[in-house]
Amino acid sequence: MKIRRMNRPGASARPLARAGAAALGLGVTAALALSGCAQSDVGGSEAGEPTATTSTPPEESDMASPSPSDSPGAADGGKDGKLPQAAEMEIEAGNSGRGLPPGLEGSTSSTVGVAWAPVAGLLYVVTNGSSSCPMFAEPEATIGSGGKASGVDAADGVLTVQLVPPSDGICTMDFVPTTTVVEVPAEADTGQPVPVMLGDKGKVELQPRAAEGEPGPMAWLDS
Repeated sequence: MKIRRMNRPGASARPLARAGAAALGLGVTAALALSGCAQSDVGGSEAGEPTATTSTPPEESDMASPSPSDSPGAADGGKDGKLPQAAEMEIEAGNSGRGLPPGLEGSTSSTVGVAWAPVAGLLYVVTNGSSSCPMFAEPEATIGSGGKASGVDAADGVLTVQLVPPSDGICTMDFVPTTTVVEVPAEADTGQPVPVMLGDKGKVELQPRAAEGEPGPMAWLDS
């Protein structure tokens, strides 16, 4: 008599369980690998390597604040377009300031005028015009040497002040004073009226100071 051997219960399930466990292990390994890649993308490269940084787009870096203007300002020691107030500037040849120094009377019609500064041998030259494109005076005046066109020579005893044209560019339409301190030859500051040629604008008669240590009266060029 043949006896057929029957499979015991659960015998065929064990291979299936082992196969399922193996498949589950592969799935966990794959998930961990993907998780590691994701962390690498978010936090950077592996330990010991620098993380990636985000560079600024060119269009954003181009929008940086502009550098200060190169237009003239105070005294070649501060000609950066940021003029101090004339009332606060040091009274020294070549210095320039916005507005009028104390004791000077302004004008709403003339473009240029001159007065003695309270310091001997120095003038205040005031120009009216655009605040963004001011006109300055050269730091030193001369006696005569105004050129043939002006008809001024040393024999006339006329002080000549050269004016610096405003810088090119878009200028505001306001009308404000700018003051420059100008040095004159020692023989010109005698306490007597002195004719002064203001660039190519014209000539004025400069009156002396009323008292030592005070500015003289403004002599505005007729408009």
